[in-house]
Amino acid sequence: MIKKLLIIILLIITAFYVISQENVKIILAGIAIFLIGMHFMEDGFKLFSGGTLEKVLEKFTSNKLTSLLTGFLTTSIVQSSSLISVIVISFLSVELISLTQGMAIVFGANLGSTTTAWIVSSFGLKLKISLYAMPMIIFGVIFRFSKNNSYIGLGNILLGLGFIFLGIAYMKDGFDTLRSAIDLAAYSVEGYLGIFIYIIIGAIATVVIQSSSATMAIIITALAGGNILYIDALALAIGANVGTTVTAVLGALTSNQNGKRLAFGHFVFNIITGLVAVALIYVLKDLVDNISPYFAIAQDNYSMKLALFHTIFNLLGIVVLFPFIGYIVFLSKKFISDEKYRKASKPKYLAKENIKIPYNAMVSIQKELIHLYENAQKAILHAISIHRSELKSQDDIEKILTKPISKIDTNLDDIYQNDLKLLYSEIIEFTMLSQQNMNKEQNEYVTQLKLASNIIVKILKDTRDIQKNMDFYLNSKNEFIKREYLLIKQELATFIFEVNQLKDSHADDIETSTIIQVDKDRLKRLDLVNNGRIDELIRKEQITSKMATSLINDSTSTYNICKNLLRIANILFIRDEKLRKIGEAEDEV
Repeated sequence: MIKKLLIIILLIITAFYVISQENVKIILAGIAIFLIGMHFMEDGFKLFSGGTLEKVLEKFTSNKLTSLLTGFLTTSIVQSSSLISVIVISFLSVELISLTQGMAIVFGANLGSTTTAWIVSSFGLKLKISLYAMPMIIFGVIFRFSKNNSYIGLGNILLGLGFIFLGIAYMKDGFDTLRSAIDLAAYSVEGYLGIFIYIIIGAIATVVIQSSSATMAIIITALAGGNILYIDALALAIGANVGTTVTAVLGALTSNQNGKRLAFGHFVFNIITGLVAVALIYVLKDLVDNISPYFAIAQDNYSMKLALFHTIFNLLGIVVLFPFIGYIVFLSKKFISDEKYRKASKPKYLAKENIKIPYNAMVSIQKELIHLYENAQKAILHAISIHRSELKSQDDIEKILTKPISKIDTNLDDIYQNDLKLLYSEIIEFTMLSQQNMNKEQNEYVTQLKLASNIIVKILKDTRDIQKNMDFYLNSKNEFIKREYLLIKQELATFIFEVNQLKDSHADDIETSTIIQVDKDRLKRLDLVNNGRIDELIRKEQITSKMATSLINDSTSTYNICKNLLRIANILFIRDEKLRKIGEAEDEV
């Protein structure tokens, strides 16, 4: 209620100034247009890169230093540290990078975000960039009519740049006219008291606007218009850095544990960097004055000096904190612990941040399917009285078959209804939402993943159908029927073991091809009806007709289970295209 009331009051105040103050209206319009431009830029890079941005972040983050440089370069290009943070959080959710690498990327992104100040101060104020804005907006709209995601992305980028340039022009004009009406610089407070006041103003502005880049654009245009003093602008820049931690923390509240830890690292970096910058503000100011000539910055060009100051104090923060990233990660894990209990039905990898990023969405779905498969596999093994820990090598299978049977109480219907059904539903829902942002190839792959999820559920139901008879006949005094059900148990355990070999990537291409071929041959052994084994057992009166009926049904179910296990392995675990074709051929068996 209070929040809604505050929003209404803020809207009324804004409406008053928009209606009554022409210069304020121009500034607010500039801010609004700038923010719209940032939004279009983010969406544009997501579509235009077609997963390239995500692949770059994944490939060039092998250590802390490369992660730092990658964070800096990518943020400098896309002009959005929030987009990079979202991608990093989504990478953490699917375990593509470590938390240490993620924090290093965010440190670099903080430095990369300072390039906005350079662009605004060097181009936005010196050139009449509104002249370039209109062609960008026109071509941006034209490209958006395309059906190709890359062209739509390019259109969004052009629209974003056009709106950003237009927004800067409006803000510059607004502050120029505002100075003639009121001299804000006259209200400056000297000393550290004034610095702290302007830091708070900068932080609040960033929290309200939800963009440190937009805040910096406002500060630079206000400084260029003579509306604020240079020292106050430096304090506002520090405040903008501090304020962006609040938006990061608020965004992380709905994120997973690693997302919260990343926000913790971001918070620590910006707060400590801000404190260092405040303590050394006059030293850094003098440093900027001394080195400005080496960057071809005139002594009275305070806008570019502000950009240089913004870069230097963020770089100083990296120098101070980069050696301690490991300790920050340790603290984040200490303060934000892992969930002590996770139900099998709770998704591990389906982070909502990934839905709009096709590459990460595919990885999320694939890993969640493996999670579903592992839970289903555990239930299947328990249903045939095998503990997963017992199945570590081929020799273990022989030991399991020769030792006395110890039944594991397992209700597959309950496991499916109470655990796996919910996880399965979450995967399907996430898949449907993420496919809206995917191209044809990505959609085809995700369709295969959906097929794999259906197969996993079918395997569970087929196992349920044979469980009762297996429990009964493995304890039978009839050695012939017992032998047949031991064979079924052996084949199920063997297929699961060999699929796990493919899953764990221990097998090379030759071994993978061999495993697939051997398993296809094994399927023929399970086809009891066609290979004549049941006819022979009945003819020799070694089993009864009732036993034969059960054996036919259960061997058929086992055949389907093993065949489907190969299909799952083919979709989820086999990467080489030639081997995939070998795996697909098992459908003809």
